[in-house]
Amino acid sequence: MKKSEFSSEYLFGLITEILDKKGCPICNLSKGATHDYIDSLFYENVNDPVERANFEKGHGYCPRHLQMVEDHLNLHPELGILGVTVLYHDLFNYLEDVFDEELKIGDGCTLCKVEEDAEKRYIDLFANYISDSRRLEEYEKSISIVCRDHSWVLKSRKNFDPSAFLKIQREKIDQLKKDFEEFIRKNDYRYSNEKITQREGQAWIRLSEFLKSNRT
Repeated sequence: MKKSEFSSEYLFGLITEILDKKGCPICNLSKGATHDYIDSLFYENVNDPVERANFEKGHGYCPRHLQMVEDHLNLHPELGILGVTVLYHDLFNYLEDVFDEELKIGDGCTLCKVEEDAEKRYIDLFANYISDSRRLEEYEKSISIVCRDHSWVLKSRKNFDPSAFLKIQREKIDQLKKDFEEFIRKNDYRYSNEKITQREGQAWIRLSEFLKSNRT
């Protein structure tokens, strides 16, 4: 097997694994790549002069990625807070005028670029993944749903026939609606003896993940 083929099979395997996770596989993989970058940054690269220059030039991180960094460090206390303290300290010269004028914060966020690059890679990968009928069936059977934004991106791709994919998307939304209805029905005292499934209990989260936009 050629190296490129091995690489593709490995990446396809990542998609297959993440199909068991609620939410959009493209979003989840893109966020995962961003978290990996954050992990590497605060583990060993915080003193990289290029990283620090780009951070300062971009006026720090945007609000969404500030929160992502905070969440990541809370989940990984072994990384400590020295790295983030050193990096964020570089912003103080810029913040000297914060009360005198309206400063832009995170308008050149480097984590936005990391996530956008990862998103482009995984859109291409997912399009190739579901171009295979066997893998498309794996997606069809999974709990994951490609979000509305990425559905539109895939629908608009050149050299990609979205008809089978969109058919599955509509079926997934129909099933999601049924999960909502079953959850509501089972909360009626007349049917309270019927067990609510995990799928039904998480239906609102799955709809929320579908509707979220990573472009806001």
